[in-house]
Amino acid sequence: MTRFDDLHLFITIVQAGSFTKAGEQLGVSKSALSQSIANLENRLNIRLLNRTTRSVSPTPEGLTLYNDIAAHFSAIGEGLAKLTENQENIAGTVRINASEMAIETVILPKLAALLTVHPLISLELHGDNNFVDIVSAGFDMGVRLGGAVADGMVAVKISPPLTMAIVATPQYLHGKNLPKTIAELDNHRLINVRFAPDRPPIAWDFLVNGEQVEYTPKAQIIANTNPLQAARNHLGIAFVGLKQVEQDLQSGKLVELLGGYRMTYEPFYAYYPSRKHHSRAFELVLEALRSNYFNNLSIN
Repeated sequence: MTRFDDLHLFITIVQAGSFTKAGEQLGVSKSALSQSIANLENRLNIRLLNRTTRSVSPTPEGLTLYNDIAAHFSAIGEGLAKLTENQENIAGTVRINASEMAIETVILPKLAALLTVHPLISLELHGDNNFVDIVSAGFDMGVRLGGAVADGMVAVKISPPLTMAIVATPQYLHGKNLPKTIAELDNHRLINVRFAPDRPPIAWDFLVNGEQVEYTPKAQIIANTNPLQAARNHLGIAFVGLKQVEQDLQSGKLVELLGGYRMTYEPFYAYYPSRKHHSRAFELVLEALRSNYFNNLSIN
């Protein structure tokens, strides 16, 4: 009969990078692990691990074996965990990497009810405007605008198209000439966003007579976070999601400028690796996010 317990030990050692760390995770002694791997190598007649006094790494053959079997063992573990979950007592942590705008306008509003009903489901939300590899970074899911979804992921639409707005406070605008054209923004203090140090500040897009017009702000303030707080502090004009400021516009705390030139982008998508087995907590989070949007697609 084929034995798989030593393959599980092998996977854990590769992931931990040492026999000692793997032994601590498994509750097995270093010598017992070493003997199990030696037996596996003898049975296969292949050296699987390179051992030094400080670390362990797979040989080319070992790496091939790891890549072939690790995902299957992970799926087995997830399947067993899912099988034992109680529908009334679902627990688990779902880690999501998303832009700040997505967290504020989509994720938190959509998941509020779910977290109330299932208090044992935990969320780890990482606000990040950069583009990240969610798999290598250890996230279960990413959320980005449709055009920014990573290749090879399953993507699910979770929002309407994103409409942008140019806003400022009445206090900032007091005594100033309101911009009537895009070019007149040059006469104002502007607040902009730079997603990463090695990337330029973003351009502001407008829709003029059905054509997209790109405007490069000469900003006094540039940040890598949501510019809305700076605008609320009367520091200038900012380019933000309309959904973020609907209440402020209704209450008069903010004023929209150049509203006839609003630009609308693609919707937000949740995306995740295309493996079939997910925890029940993950499935419920995804179900809540996609509410009313059922168009799954695979992006290649």
